[in-house]
Amino acid sequence: MTNWTVWKREKNYQKLFWAGVINGIGNRFTQVALLALLYQVTGSGVAIGILFAVRMAPFFFIAPIGGMLADRFSKKAILVTVDLLRVPAVLCLLYVREPGDLWIVFTSAFLISMGEAIYSPARISAIPALVKSDRLIYVNAIEQVMVGAVLILGSSTGGLLSYYLGNHAAFMINGLTFLLSAYLISRMVFPPVSEDNRRKTGTPAAVSPWKLILGSSALIAFFIMMLTMPLANGIDNILVSIYGLEVFDMGELGVGFMYGALGIGLILSSFFSHMIKRRLLALAFIFIAIEGTGHVLLSVAPSFYSALFTVVLITFAGGIGNICLDTVMMKFLPRSRQGTFFGLMQMISNLSLAVSMGTAGFLLEIFPPRTLSLIVGLAYLIFAVMYALLFARVDLIKEKREFSRGI
Repeated sequence: MTNWTVWKREKNYQKLFWAGVINGIGNRFTQVALLALLYQVTGSGVAIGILFAVRMAPFFFIAPIGGMLADRFSKKAILVTVDLLRVPAVLCLLYVREPGDLWIVFTSAFLISMGEAIYSPARISAIPALVKSDRLIYVNAIEQVMVGAVLILGSSTGGLLSYYLGNHAAFMINGLTFLLSAYLISRMVFPPVSEDNRRKTGTPAAVSPWKLILGSSALIAFFIMMLTMPLANGIDNILVSIYGLEVFDMGELGVGFMYGALGIGLILSSFFSHMIKRRLLALAFIFIAIEGTGHVLLSVAPSFYSALFTVVLITFAGGIGNICLDTVMMKFLPRSRQGTFFGLMQMISNLSLAVSMGTAGFLLEIFPPRTLSLIVGLAYLIFAVMYALLFARVDLIKEKREFSRGI
């Protein structure tokens, strides 16, 4: 079986995929245009910092709620509703003209981000509900294609669109992408739940996310991973820009090429999913270590082009690791609790990411970029060993059986 074979068979997932691509590219348009608009109106870097804080805030308290909603209500209805509600939120930005209108920017950004905090866990938990279990590894590989395509197309065309047509065109197009995404998702048909599965899962009761996590040593291990990995991810996201701008003095063009390399690595990782058959956790840890090795190599990259190749290697390894981990978690968790779990994971990973990206600026005042890249690489290697030891005594099959009985 290959990605292409699975793609052709999973008609409903195709709609979710294209909705994700369209949605993601539209969001990138708004992100680029919003930063440009904010700088034009205020000329202040402080305002941009506040914008990032406003965009991250909803994930800390809305994502777990969104996950629990996805477990209790129709995932399709949630996705369509959130897309439609984000249309007026993004179109409000058309009325921003002067510094006195900044409240519109921050309110709109908060509402859009709040929608994403609800949308994301519902979308992730919809994948196992749409796709057969033995095809999850391939679908998670296709998801890396989506992330890579959005990264390449959204960032590059968003900048061009804002430059040639203006920021308002980007906001209007994003509004249209939300509408198109809602239409595609509305056409999805979820497979009916068998009577046996309905009796097993029943109607999900309201369960505290923390109680859900603490009910299983495997989930505690996954929780530790989602808490620690973004600490390194956030810094390397900042470093990518710094390598293009400062280390190799390539300006905005260098940043664009670096982000393009990130997307290419993710897309390439998807083509190796057919080779991933078993021992997914072990493979995930190995590729986290390879990702760390890539950062060590980046710290000594002699030229811009060798740095680009290294960035492709880093995100290729990261993509393989993501495919393995996402598949293991989707197979481990009962469907009736996946929304709650993924919502909590969104909250934790975004909190860690925000702390990491905020800290990166201070660390760059202390360490040169190459030294910081070396530190990040060593952190990945330490994490890989730590995760391997963490899961060494976890029997996932036994844990899944006991966890399912417990809920």
